[in-house]
Amino acid sequence: MNRQGLISGVEKPARYLGGEPGAVHKEPAGVRLSLALAFPEVYEIAMSHLGIKVIYEALAERPDVSAERVFCPWVDLLELMRQQGEPPWSLESGRRLGDFDVIGFSLQYELTYTNLLAMLSLAGVPLKRDERGPEHPLVIAGGPCMVNPEPLADFLDLTVVGEAEELLDPLMDLFIAAKEEAWPRDRLYAEAMKLEGVYAPALFETVYEQGRLKELKALDPDHATVRRRVVPDLGAHQPPSRPIVPAVTPVHDRLGVEVARGCTRGCRFCQAGFIYRPVRERPPEQVYAAARQGLEASGLEELALLSLSTSDYTCIEPLATALMDELEPRRISLSLPSLRMDSLGEELINQIKRVRKTGFTLAPEAGSERLRKVINKNLSEEQILATARTVYGLGWNLVKLYFMLGLPTETEQDRLAIGRLATLVAAEGKALGRGRGKRPLVNASLGLFVPKPHTPFQWEGQIGLDEARERLAQTKAGLGDRKVKAKWNDAHASVIEGVLSRGDRRLGPVLARAMELGCVFDGWSEHLDYHAWLEALTGNGLSLDDYLRPRRQDEVLPWEHIRVGVTKEYLWAERERALAGESTGDCRTGRCVDCGVCDHKVIKPRLAPDAALPAPQAAPESEGERLRYRFRLAKTGPARFLGHLEMLKLIERGLRAGAIELAYTQGFHPHALVKTAAALSLGVESLAEVLEITTIRAYDPGELAERANRHLPQGLSLHDGRLGRPGEKLIDPPLAAYRVEPSVPLDPERVNGFHRAEEWTMLRQTPKGSREIDLKAAVRRLELEDGALLLEVGSAGGRPKPGEVLVNVFGLSPAQAAASRALKMSAPEES
Repeated sequence: MNRQGLISGVEKPARYLGGEPGAVHKEPAGVRLSLALAFPEVYEIAMSHLGIKVIYEALAERPDVSAERVFCPWVDLLELMRQQGEPPWSLESGRRLGDFDVIGFSLQYELTYTNLLAMLSLAGVPLKRDERGPEHPLVIAGGPCMVNPEPLADFLDLTVVGEAEELLDPLMDLFIAAKEEAWPRDRLYAEAMKLEGVYAPALFETVYEQGRLKELKALDPDHATVRRRVVPDLGAHQPPSRPIVPAVTPVHDRLGVEVARGCTRGCRFCQAGFIYRPVRERPPEQVYAAARQGLEASGLEELALLSLSTSDYTCIEPLATALMDELEPRRISLSLPSLRMDSLGEELINQIKRVRKTGFTLAPEAGSERLRKVINKNLSEEQILATARTVYGLGWNLVKLYFMLGLPTETEQDRLAIGRLATLVAAEGKALGRGRGKRPLVNASLGLFVPKPHTPFQWEGQIGLDEARERLAQTKAGLGDRKVKAKWNDAHASVIEGVLSRGDRRLGPVLARAMELGCVFDGWSEHLDYHAWLEALTGNGLSLDDYLRPRRQDEVLPWEHIRVGVTKEYLWAERERALAGESTGDCRTGRCVDCGVCDHKVIKPRLAPDAALPAPQAAPESEGERLRYRFRLAKTGPARFLGHLEMLKLIERGLRAGAIELAYTQGFHPHALVKTAAALSLGVESLAEVLEITTIRAYDPGELAERANRHLPQGLSLHDGRLGRPGEKLIDPPLAAYRVEPSVPLDPERVNGFHRAEEWTMLRQTPKGSREIDLKAAVRRLELEDGALLLEVGSAGGRPKPGEVLVNVFGLSPAQAAASRALKMSAPEES
């Protein structure tokens, strides 16, 4: 079975076909190195991640390196691929994962480690580094999880520790030299370790004594530690501004522009706050230009300004104001997803208010002020309530609060304080008349604390499953106000995350065994198999307590050789300050705290200077006469696997990228007037869909189609445009004609039997129940020609889909019908 046949029966097949606007395809003749940008998660998660976009766009500038995306297939396709021996393939060229020179994984979350192994296994690449030969690809990894690479040490050739922008070119040059000169792997490892930020696990050995790590021995004394790679000046590198427009709606469906990297607030539980130091802000004019370019190229409807704490960005208020002045008239919203209560000015909240008022997120993390001091989240109760008061007062109806359970020194009173604080926040909304009816005013999200490497709490113990359940139940019981709704994370997943985040090389066999037992997508609670993880641990002589336990100060930690900049001595001192309830200030506004990151020459905090931002482009003139255009829409090849709503969204974005001024509906959530006469069945191709576009400016129909087609995905195109006629209704033609190429031969006797039958009905199952369809009334033509089915159906008795005819008339299985290829052609004239 070919790949399109393989994916025809799975959920969201467009995840696997590529062809998206903005994807880069290289000339093979000039390519010296092929790199798989592998993300061990489903398409919607992978396409939301900024880091992979940074690498993709940077390598797009190199004609000698072909960087192609390969994401983890979802569980339905994963099982089919295992059954049929089909490896993962890239979205750009369809190249098999095992045929790349280098496979580079981006690791953002520990529970994707088994997904990584599953992808290698499907690709036919030996899991263990020692079992791979020169005929196999290099397997490398980067991302925040690589500040402790030890659980994956058996499987990886190299890891990248830190930031990629200034490491990409020397690393690619090294790989090209190793490939073309046929270096042995040990030489490649030795040369790679000379690059700051690169770690070769094969060049280190572990020594254990009585079940504890005694030593991590470097085989090359000249490279006994690995220093995190840091980009000193973020402004020296352009942010991505030529985004791929996703075929399937990602989790974060927007253009993201990074305004700053690093945070020195010093929240003691927060790994990102320690491994991304120092603070480096991007010049506001660079952010503004990248936002404009990215939105114009993609047609996306939302811009997000990204950082660990966007409200701390020095120029946030003038930048947000300038961007909103530019974007609001064009119906583009602005999102600021990471905001601190103590740096939220009223002007900034007013800018956010111009966009939307769906929900406003605040993160106290702990219910009591005492515990917030322990974790260095220096927010008073009054600050939290004042922010909530302002937010409700400006029109928001819902405030989302994030809390953690299991923090060091937590008591029952701290847990009860969560309910009290949430109730007080809800009271601020009630006082302002928000939350009428049964709708909640507060969503309180409860997560479990997981100690992370390179934080002051890396030595702390993590509560186990039973204790987590007890504390969660107690906290939920304290959320008594009906205007407060509680949500919580799966405690099982947090326990496994805790094992992996502070794990060592002994977890390599555990990960391999867990994968064999079916552990994939364990970050999704419906797929987590907790007991399989326990079996994998105990089968290798390990237990949860080996990893959830507290660590001693003098204990050798598995990540000691990875130097992120913040010193171990500083982290221990911060732990002591936490236990004493003492806060530590932010060095961006106060004195240096001597954490060890900066050399104060090259590596140092860099705050953005004020800048004169460009005046907004001329806003669109007031809306003129609305004009309706009709087009013949072709949906062929890979585009046939686009869902109907996703197809319409891609057409709208293509029109926006083509600078077509669209008309919108009225109301609270206006949407562009782009619609088809009917929804085409998923997997069916068509040359004859009727598309209507309403604009507020006059366009030549041919030019309008040409502008849009330049920005549409492969297989989707507009043709034969004309102005709509007065009073013309958008309706599906009464007859639809198809040519169907079946996946298996069709029996001609079935055709004869159908024509002889006096009646022939079928049942269509829908979410609302079953519906009977009269096939004899609906099917106007049913013939076989050179093995193909010629089918014409009307709407009398209910219009059947080609796949339904194959199943109910010819006896094909649903999978065989889905693998068949149906093409809808111009509708014949009804006699």
